[in-house]
Amino acid sequence: MVPVSENTEIVELLGPTRLAQRVADQAMHVIPSAEGVLIGFSDGHDVTYVTGAGYLAPHVGTTVDVDRSLSGLTLRTRQVMRSDDTEHDPRVDLETCRRLRAASAVWVPLCRGQEALGVLAVSSTRLHAFSDEDVILLGRLADFIGIAVGLAEDLARVGRDLVRLGQPPRSPCDEEPTSCEPDDVGRFMISVFRPDAVSRLEARKRVETVLEHPELLTIVFQPIIRVTTRTIVGVEALARFNVEPVRMPNHWFADAHRCGLGTELERLATAKALDQLEAIPEDWFLSCNVGPESIVSPVFAQLLAGVDRHRILLELTEHSQVVDYQALTTTLHELRRPGVRLAIDDTGAGFSSLSHILKLAPDFIKLDRDLVAGIDFDPVRRMLAASLVDFAAGTGCEIIAEGVELEDELRTLQHIGVHYAQGYHTGRAADLDSLVRSALVRPRDRAARRRMAVAVG
Repeated sequence: MVPVSENTEIVELLGPTRLAQRVADQAMHVIPSAEGVLIGFSDGHDVTYVTGAGYLAPHVGTTVDVDRSLSGLTLRTRQVMRSDDTEHDPRVDLETCRRLRAASAVWVPLCRGQEALGVLAVSSTRLHAFSDEDVILLGRLADFIGIAVGLAEDLARVGRDLVRLGQPPRSPCDEEPTSCEPDDVGRFMISVFRPDAVSRLEARKRVETVLEHPELLTIVFQPIIRVTTRTIVGVEALARFNVEPVRMPNHWFADAHRCGLGTELERLATAKALDQLEAIPEDWFLSCNVGPESIVSPVFAQLLAGVDRHRILLELTEHSQVVDYQALTTTLHELRRPGVRLAIDDTGAGFSSLSHILKLAPDFIKLDRDLVAGIDFDPVRRMLAASLVDFAAGTGCEIIAEGVELEDELRTLQHIGVHYAQGYHTGRAADLDSLVRSALVRPRDRAARRRMAVAVG
């Protein structure tokens, strides 16, 4: 069921801002030269950019003066404008272009009939990035985008009227309720325009509940061992959600990113893990899972203030495509300089992790469970893992094997040169107190050391 209070959210999902975001995302694909896109609406005095994509996404909220910018000139003339070199173009708002690193750009007017609604700005950090063909294509798309945005604005207005009409009277003096109940209103609008909106709203509500009640998220720690000695060298912080119905943690984070709350949820989990750093033995490192969006978030570095960064390992996870490697590498450089280390997660599960390895030069490569499972009897898995071990040795990083569930897997990993491992076989996730106590007396570790001593001696 869709609560009355959520019908307004449904209306916003149908509105011009959401549509503009989809337009911005698609413009990145239509214009290959585009590195960033912003879409703004005008109030007659200023243009405020409300959605963005690419490297400009963090600059949503930027405002420019209609009378002193190419955005304003685009609105006034209703012509597509191009600047091949903003640094030497008197028409542009130079300060804003410098702040946005827009070396060249194209501005497209968004009009509905005779009404100028706003501007689509496509930009690049390179000079002369856009061809005449790009300008022509954007001009052809301008009418369609303007009409679509205008229709979305009309739909949102009608939707708000429907929501008000569907709400029951607040007192007996009010007019009689209509036959169109609020849930019916919401579901009707959803089914026509956004069939996925119900699940998205429900996901957002679940995530917001956790963010409002942080005690519902707890942290457990899975040990990471040195394969040769079977001793713990670090722990990975894993989130657990004490909310019904029980759902896997990866589903929680996927939902959070789907509804725009991914960085907030990752920030909460990271903060809770860091709160326990002092209780973790000093010779153990702490590994935290974070996505690219969280890492480049300005508040993320604040979480690491005051902690021993040499003990922190950031595992780069991926819920969305990295659209600005420059920003990511710059931020990681600032974090790694005082000692933070970087691991690439899920290596072997897809091409994205390999791309991260090549571009980010991590300290650790984590082998995905799909590569580890069966490695003791599958020669293809062994060869692929061994090649990654050789690559790591040649580039100065280390391998951590994830999801080790069998002794034979662990022995095979040791044989091909993997130095670190984690999984059910080497240690299950537990609260920190239990893990530290178990680490003090580990019969399996002692037995393993005795077997090694016999083999060596």
